[in-house]
Amino acid sequence: MSPSRALWRPLLLAALIPCTSAGALEESTPGRAGTTEPRGTEPRVELLRSEGIKHYNDRRYFQAIRAFESALDMVGPDRAPEFKQLIARARSALGVELFNSGEIRQASEAFQEALRQSEDSYAQFGLGLIAFVRIDDAKALEHLNEALRLEPSSGKTHKLLGLLDYRQGRTAEALTKMEKALKLDAQDREASALIERWKAESEVTGRFADRESRGLVLRSDPLLSLDLVEDIGRRLEGIRRQIGTAFQLEITQKVVVVLFSPERFYKATKSYHWVGGFYDGQIKLPVSGGSRPSPDELNELDEALRHETTHVVVRQVCPECPNWLNEGLAQHFEKSGRADGINAQLRAKPSARIRFEDVPSRLWEVDDEDLARRTYLQGLSFVEFLVDRFLEFRLRILLDTIRREGSLRKAFELVYGLRLEEAEALWWKGVEEGAGKSKAEAKVAPPPSQEPR
Repeated sequence: MSPSRALWRPLLLAALIPCTSAGALEESTPGRAGTTEPRGTEPRVELLRSEGIKHYNDRRYFQAIRAFESALDMVGPDRAPEFKQLIARARSALGVELFNSGEIRQASEAFQEALRQSEDSYAQFGLGLIAFVRIDDAKALEHLNEALRLEPSSGKTHKLLGLLDYRQGRTAEALTKMEKALKLDAQDREASALIERWKAESEVTGRFADRESRGLVLRSDPLLSLDLVEDIGRRLEGIRRQIGTAFQLEITQKVVVVLFSPERFYKATKSYHWVGGFYDGQIKLPVSGGSRPSPDELNELDEALRHETTHVVVRQVCPECPNWLNEGLAQHFEKSGRADGINAQLRAKPSARIRFEDVPSRLWEVDDEDLARRTYLQGLSFVEFLVDRFLEFRLRILLDTIRREGSLRKAFELVYGLRLEEAEALWWKGVEEGAGKSKAEAKVAPPPSQEPR
């Protein structure tokens, strides 16, 4: 889980820069006592300062930076820190806009350039958020602690530190930080919802047992037998190696896996009834069959473990991967040979097509079952199309390229020689052409046996 990008916006400069109060914005006057600007430059400095602030508040950050830099060239050492701070905040705001538009590499460069000018809590938070998204927890903690030192009352920083704790399995510490974040920002509905869910989860998992081995923390419901939990641990270690080999990497991230009895899973996670497990920094799975699952139930559990482990790997390789593609990849590695059955379901409702760019960012929170199912079906069908046409090994290359280029569309052109829109059109054409098959051919592979995750 990560904070909603669209909710992170630069605030008005008047509210952020201590030396730039609202009154100063309205009452800036040329020539300040004690300044050392060359005679005749004071009015020009104040004009540039006012212009820069206006550009900033109108979100014209490049123009704001130019105005502040021009003023910096004119002032003496006593006012240089003021304009360096203004430049840093404008570059941080530019970084926020770049991050929100998905240009992660450019955003990181903007934040780093801001810090070369002056200390800035927003730049530190931005670098911490990028490190968090990229699952570089040590670097994220370093930047977020620095952001908190500079701005102790930042609710967003406390919130992200809470998410970092939660991802590492420290739920009690995560709750403390999230409650602090909500106290600082009472309007943060996401923080409020997370507190409610984590408390409900803690009530259920408070007596769960933990076992840790080789970067894997297995937290299990006492209703599950020790023998079953140990068997699941062995299965999971084998699946981690299997998925890691498919992506040509070693899984290095510490992973917390929480195993629930089904009734406790839905109570603790507050998931909709069609959710069969999910990954929100921790893998959460219901285990059917009590202490003695049937072979079919164990097979379904293996599929769920492959599905959620794929999410972990995708996030390690390419945190910027869009969720519809992430879900398609997870279903592909969960169970093979389902393309025909899936495409038959897609053809059954041609009017229900969803553009991938319209897919919600957190699918487990979707309350429309038809939308959730359709999204999963489309993601899987599209990935199966890519594998069938271009072979599976290019999936890893695609993820690497998305991360390197910071652009899904550019990555598709470089890896597949097609624009994303062209690939999508070819895929839909293939789905529609399958309508001429006999019913027997269309049922060669069954639809997914698992509920969407």
